[in-house]
Amino acid sequence: MPSALLIGEITHARKEWEELSSILTLTEFPSGTREDFIRNCKNGQYDDVLVIYRSNTSTKFTGPFDAELLAVLPRSLKYICHNGAGYDNIDVKGCTDKGIAVSSTPVAVNHATADVGIFLMIGALRQAYVPLSALRAGQWQGQTTLGRDPQGKVLGILGMGGIGREMANRAKAFGMKIQYHNRSRLSPELEGDATYVSFDELLASSDVLSLNLALNASTRHIIGEKEFQKMKDGIVIVNTARGALIDEKALVAALDSGKVLSAGLDVYENEPVVEQGLVNNPKVMLLPHIGTMTYETQKDMELLVLNNLRSAVEKGKMITLVPEQKNSISPQKAETWPAALSAASGTAGRCGHSLPAAALVRFELAKGLTLANAKSEKAHHNETCDLEVPAADRKKSDKTSHPTSRTTPLGNHIKMVRYAAQDIPAAKSARARGSYLRVSFKNTRETAQAINGMKLQRALTFLDNVTNKLEAVPFRRFAGSTGRCAQGKQFGVSKARWPEKSAKFLIDLLKNAEANADTKGLDTGNLVVKHIQVNQAPKGRRRTYRAHGRINPYMTNPCHIELILTEGDEVVQKGPVAKEAHLSSRQRGLQVRRAIQA
Repeated sequence: MPSALLIGEITHARKEWEELSSILTLTEFPSGTREDFIRNCKNGQYDDVLVIYRSNTSTKFTGPFDAELLAVLPRSLKYICHNGAGYDNIDVKGCTDKGIAVSSTPVAVNHATADVGIFLMIGALRQAYVPLSALRAGQWQGQTTLGRDPQGKVLGILGMGGIGREMANRAKAFGMKIQYHNRSRLSPELEGDATYVSFDELLASSDVLSLNLALNASTRHIIGEKEFQKMKDGIVIVNTARGALIDEKALVAALDSGKVLSAGLDVYENEPVVEQGLVNNPKVMLLPHIGTMTYETQKDMELLVLNNLRSAVEKGKMITLVPEQKNSISPQKAETWPAALSAASGTAGRCGHSLPAAALVRFELAKGLTLANAKSEKAHHNETCDLEVPAADRKKSDKTSHPTSRTTPLGNHIKMVRYAAQDIPAAKSARARGSYLRVSFKNTRETAQAINGMKLQRALTFLDNVTNKLEAVPFRRFAGSTGRCAQGKQFGVSKARWPEKSAKFLIDLLKNAEANADTKGLDTGNLVVKHIQVNQAPKGRRRTYRAHGRINPYMTNPCHIELILTEGDEVVQKGPVAKEAHLSSRQRGLQVRRAIQA
């Protein structure tokens, strides 16, 4: 059985990591020095390692994965799963030359990083550090000066990826105009109201410049002395990407001269060392690289890394492969791994040793995997959800990847799942599907009908309240054995209950579809559950093996679920219409005579 090596610690997904022991031998390097790690590699301790989980704190133990470190890694290594959106501390070209695939954690960090970016932007505009430090020093407002409002300002975004688009969405709420520069222009769906401009025009016309691009050889010091000279006087700089994108000495000089009014920084060129000119300048808002330091984001990042790891081992490819390797690393065939791996993974899937469905499908969907991939994944995960097929690939996948029948996780050989016909355009909607889900059909059907037509956030809140018994699901069609509940009165019924398992499955599906909507550039704050359908799947015969050789047979009643999210209709108020009085012929004649006499 091959091994997986963890460098650093896993804080929030330790259970999911340990569950991988059914298909991999788990090895850890929790702490130590670079010399210790290199010595272990040379001594052959990691000779059977197939995949490395590189935590976001691993650099302080092993240093960067540069040419020196790559030279001593075991020949069996095929995958490096990195926990972090930035991967400048990995020599991607060197990994590509050695046939090692590298993954990162985009999407998972978008919201938290954008939140910090907005915080730094507002803090820099208002020069909030001065009153904050004065207050703690017992000087009340101290040397506080007048700040600037964001309304009407032009926000220039250098790097309109996932984080850049989230920055733009938040900045619009402050009344800012958005312009951006990328290596290539975005599609109209992703671009939205933002304006694409050249690099020089972005520098010359922006009131606030936000850096949201990756660090590599071509982007190092992309903002330097020459670039500062092209900018407006009094510009505000925000950087939440990588410190080395800016020449910090040039930034200090621009701040001292007044060219740059203020700056908000979460990253630095030589972390943890910060340029002294930035530390001593009260116009600069400084944070110690905490852009992704929230509980939810850290957990999502860890789960995405584990999903990448599992996908690499079981399917021979990564979910979020780094862009530099998209055309240079071809997917490995799972059959090339040792026979013990395939046997163990098959047993693991049937016994339920899998990562949570919500985390798995959320990130697979965000990267736009095909439906065929999701179908093969369900052979190992009984609770995963179908993924949407792009329209351009649907005919091809129907012929190559979709047999007319298959064996389901319940052991039934039946035709593929079909859903209701609907004419909702795929470009303006996001959907999620779940097949053969082990959850009560009746409970799920009533729960689905309760959230049909709700706004996404209200639906998620309602389902969460159901799991906590703060709100109940109204039962109308299948209410025969349902008791009375006062919480059903808001829906005009007296019979209601709290189907917790159904609510959790639907929460997973809603988050799945939300991630797809985010990838398509839809407004996730204005999504509505447009269509939701629950079909009853064929019943299955199952059994529970008890102690002393006892067997408890039972019937299972799974179901298929499909839901579609669309953007809510914006209600535009009709302008005032001047109402003209209807005049008789006599009145019109009187008006004409008065006009002539006047």
